[in-house]
Amino acid sequence: MLIALAGNPNTGKTTIFNALTGSHQHVGNWPGVTVEKKEGFAEYKGERIRIVDLPGTYSLTAYSLEELIARNFILEEKPDVVIDIIDSTNLERNLYLLTELMELTDKIVVALNMFDEARKKYRIDVEKMRRILGIPVVPTIAIKGQGIKELLREAVEGKFNLKKPEYPRDVEDRIKRIEEMLKDHHLENERWYAIKLLENDGDVVKKLQGIGARDVIHAAEHFRHELEDIYGDDIETLMASFRYSFSHGLFHEVAEPINVGGVTITDMIDHVVAHKIFGIPIFLVVMYLSFNFVFQVAAPFQDAIDLIFNGKDLSNGAHIAGLIDLSYSWMAGFLPDWLSSFINYGMLRGLAAVLTFTPIIMLLFIILSILEDSGYLARVAFLLDRIMRKMGLEGRGVISLMLGLGCNVPAIMSTRALRNERERKLSIALNPLIPCGARIQVFAFLTSLFFAKNQAVVLWSLLLISFAVVGILGYIYSKTIFRGEVEPFVMELPPYRLPTFKGIMIHMWEKSEGFLRKAGTIIIGAAGIIWLLAALPWGVEYGSEASYIGQIAQFLGPAGHLFGLTPEAIIALFFGFFAKEVVIDSFTVLFGSKQALLASMTQLQAYSFLLFLLFYTPCVATLATIYQETRSRKFVFFVVIEGLALAVLFSFLAYNIGLLLGVGG
Repeated sequence: MLIALAGNPNTGKTTIFNALTGSHQHVGNWPGVTVEKKEGFAEYKGERIRIVDLPGTYSLTAYSLEELIARNFILEEKPDVVIDIIDSTNLERNLYLLTELMELTDKIVVALNMFDEARKKYRIDVEKMRRILGIPVVPTIAIKGQGIKELLREAVEGKFNLKKPEYPRDVEDRIKRIEEMLKDHHLENERWYAIKLLENDGDVVKKLQGIGARDVIHAAEHFRHELEDIYGDDIETLMASFRYSFSHGLFHEVAEPINVGGVTITDMIDHVVAHKIFGIPIFLVVMYLSFNFVFQVAAPFQDAIDLIFNGKDLSNGAHIAGLIDLSYSWMAGFLPDWLSSFINYGMLRGLAAVLTFTPIIMLLFIILSILEDSGYLARVAFLLDRIMRKMGLEGRGVISLMLGLGCNVPAIMSTRALRNERERKLSIALNPLIPCGARIQVFAFLTSLFFAKNQAVVLWSLLLISFAVVGILGYIYSKTIFRGEVEPFVMELPPYRLPTFKGIMIHMWEKSEGFLRKAGTIIIGAAGIIWLLAALPWGVEYGSEASYIGQIAQFLGPAGHLFGLTPEAIIALFFGFFAKEVVIDSFTVLFGSKQALLASMTQLQAYSFLLFLLFYTPCVATLATIYQETRSRKFVFFVVIEGLALAVLFSFLAYNIGLLLGVGG
């Protein structure tokens, strides 16, 4: 059995998906596209049920890739049941998507989620709603796990007698005439295709052209003009208004508002955290406290992992051997010395460096999940939108930029949801300037060494610089190379909710798993290559000027003097082009210990390096994604030059101003 989950964004759809599937789920991409696909399995009376979480969308008009994926899945995969998850605190608005789903399929279960919060606003007659629609309607409180079992039971055993909404007689007459014409083309769900032809849906028109239904397309065009003449408006607006009328009528049939005009807890919190003056400072304080918490809590775990792999020097001069040294000594008994060194001081040490900072990554994702699931990040997007728009940056792109804090690749992919090409390109051009999780990981590695007492402050300053540059460049770009009208940004602010432990852990693991998988492939492989370059040609001292990596350092070294970048730092940046996390492995392999790395750079040089890393060329995966989204080599080249220019500018200014002020070189 196949069940699809549909619904607007911020309705608790992911929470219900997690509750239904638990750990029996996986995340990938939809075939042929780069939008995330979640699917998992649930058990009901011994039957294994496949559950697919469709992208969150407000409608099925196919303006965005998410909308197209959702409706094509229902059309082509024909799920046995579609569960429409509705935010019952915003019942009327959420019912619009239901009207479109009712045109697509007869098997729908309505989940009235956040029912406890909705009862503070309405008295919802669930039984009456069932009778009017002719389908199961289940109140749920997903965050508490209430109604989940009933929802699954209704999906499997429920009775469906869907009463589809009807349009005015003039419209219905023409829909039926198109349906009759479509019968010769052997399509399932002819009524839906008739409606979409009447609406001049480009995707449907293209499909019907492919099966030779040009006569039906021409007839639908004629009917469309007739209806526009009758009603005096374009067909798209007309059909939307008819659906909204149905939603409005259904809402007032089943819901009786209470406490009209009352102030909710959400209103009171928003009065402070979404305040037009205090909102941004509060956000900056929240981010500072979040980073400080992450570093403080992660430190003992990092020390433990470091001790396990690298051992520890004691104050009396003794040394506790770590796993790397023990493994090397053991392998040296039956392997050539170079191979034992490669495995342990190349590959294993690279893995150790990555695992040492896994606690930071996991805690960061936990904090971000809490902020997102609680509803706070939506407020941040709203606050940033207000400022960005004053600087000329398009509003919807703010969401994509915020996603960049996790990874620039999916953030750039998310720009497909933007309806304007100018907006997409502007967001793509700015996105690599947002520090991704990989760069934040490297920042955490270096700041823990060079700025141990002020680690959170230094990392906070890097984020502030990044946001400021994005704002300034956004303004410049929108007035020059990306000129155009800025579309209005309409965004729903969900009510505040208490995140569930299970939901937070699932979100954290989804993100951390990708990082760990990356550590086991690209990053460890890169660490091995770096070791080989430091060890070859055979016979030279490891990492010396005579080694290949030493020769590269000598060649590149002079370029770094103006920026305070050591040859080793330049090598790390070079390998960081493949994946930013490899910077950690580069330093670990080149120096062998934190103490050696700490002795190689001053604090000023370290900060100059951090600024260079903040902006310079995105990783290979990001550049490949930019090309995939724009199909323009010139655009990719522009992004590379943009990043290098900013990296050179900020690193040069920081280092040389620091020298002038006597900070130290």
